Amino acid sequence: MPHTGKPSGGCQICKQRHVKCDETRPACLKCIKAKRICPGYIEGLDLVLRDQNQVAKAGSERRHKARAQKIYLNASSSASSSASSSRSESSTSLSSSTASPFSDDGLIVYSSLAESRDSYAHAFFVSAYVLGPRDTRTDHGFLELLPYLFDKLPSDPVLSSSLAVLCHCYFGAWNPSIRNAENLEVQQSYSKALSALRYALKNPRHCVTDELLMAVCLLNFFEVSHSNLLCCQTRSWSICIFAYTPYQYTTSALTSRPREDHHVDGATALVKQRGSKNMKSDLSRRLLIAVRHDIVRLPPVSYNVRILMGSQVNKALSRSKPVDDAPEIWVDPSEDMPYNPATSLDYIGRDTANILARAAEHGLPPDSYPSDNQIHTNILLEAEALDARYAQWAEEVPTEWLPFSVPRDSIPQEVLDAGVNNHHCHIYSHTSVCSTWNAWRVQRMRIFGLLADYQENELKDDAILHIQRLADDIHASIPYMLGNKVKPGAMHEMDYVYPSIPGHSVPASHYHTAAAYGGLNLWVPMRAILDYRRYMRADQILFTVDQFHRIMRLYDVRISQ
Repeated sequence: MPHTGKPSGGCQICKQRHVKCDETRPACLKCIKAKRICPGYIEGLDLVLRDQNQVAKAGSERRHKARAQKIYLNASSSASSSASSSRSESSTSLSSSTASPFSDDGLIVYSSLAESRDSYAHAFFVSAYVLGPRDTRTDHGFLELLPYLFDKLPSDPVLSSSLAVLCHCYFGAWNPSIRNAENLEVQQSYSKALSALRYALKNPRHCVTDELLMAVCLLNFFEVSHSNLLCCQTRSWSICIFAYTPYQYTTSALTSRPREDHHVDGATALVKQRGSKNMKSDLSRRLLIAVRHDIVRLPPVSYNVRILMGSQVNKALSRSKPVDDAPEIWVDPSEDMPYNPATSLDYIGRDTANILARAAEHGLPPDSYPSDNQIHTNILLEAEALDARYAQWAEEVPTEWLPFSVPRDSIPQEVLDAGVNNHHCHIYSHTSVCSTWNAWRVQRMRIFGLLADYQENELKDDAILHIQRLADDIHASIPYMLGNKVKPGAMHEMDYVYPSIPGHSVPASHYHTAAAYGGLNLWVPMRAILDYRRYMRADQILFTVDQFHRIMRLYDVRISQ
């Protein structure tokens, strides 16, 4: 760019010393006289076509420095002139709060730009729920895969907006100044995500990408998380606790949200459309496992809710449908699928959901059928076979997964005061392992509930005893997951007390994972206990209700009147 003004043709040393250079070549006389090495001269063409960006930058810095210096001097003089007045206290406060914009070496110190809430929300969610410590043998191929798609976020509006929904949901729930999982940012991001998703689904090329499948899984995870974080804010949740009927959404915002399994159906349809030929990569296969887990995580409503729900029976039975057994979903696209004990449990859960759906389809309870009814006999045999598979799963898990029983006298008093229903509590190697065990207990509890309804006398009593033992084991996991927490707090606080194996300290990572996942991962197991309350002891029901209220306090949610 052409310059403005006449540039100096002197050597660089003379320019730095601000002295006139005689421009003698090859070295100026001033440098020779001072016994310095003359650096030479800039060529004339380069001097004429010098870069004006550097000139403009230097001029801007000079003006900014002069302006900052003037503001600083004015503030200082104002503070000193008012020091002798009656308002000396306020002027002293002004002087102390007015900091010099210059560092000790004379350089300008620019004030940093404020971070947006989007940045804080993304950083919080990713650090707490994506990159946090975990046992990889409990992975279902979902959140841990997000880092592989971070480079796609700027160019993929569906994936970026879907992630933003989750980030703002959890950030709003944990932020003490917000404490609302349904804040404005969540609603705006959710609306953007749905709009971008509708547009992407119109393009067949987008429907076979991992980014779109991940986005749908994120939206489903948001639906489940949003349900857990907000269900206590509705009056109907009090009905769920005290009358044991499923809640309905009654909040004013997000009233147009789809049902809880809507995005699971969408993910299933995407997998079918892609087919096995488009599921060859490791990322695709692990996302397929995530979809399978989401399908099993929303099993059909058990047939026995007919006894509990009264007028709600038609609505409940409309959701009692078998799991989709399409080969595109359950037939492995390759032999090297990343299986682990948690993913193997999903296969047993699929068959459990199917048998419960069959029981609902045939209009139970079975009292109206003769004892030799073939349907009755087949369902009973299948239930017993599934129970044997659950028992085999428990025998084949890694040894370090087995819960360690801590007697009551070794549990800290602070934890006992917060709530312990048994004479012991269980310690696990990781919170994700504890959650996997509780998922196993819930699924097996459904099988024993089926057996208790189908059998009589000693066999029925034995099934009920197993249900109560599973409920006791779920209760025994609560101290490990919640410690002595009874009120809201920051996620990374280390002041809480957790039980530990005698002679061992609590791992530092447990304070983080228990805060992030502890209460949320207890919703489903505790709701399962209430679903089978007719087989529970009175102390089990009362303790479950009490712990529900405790979790409500931890997440600072209230029942609307």
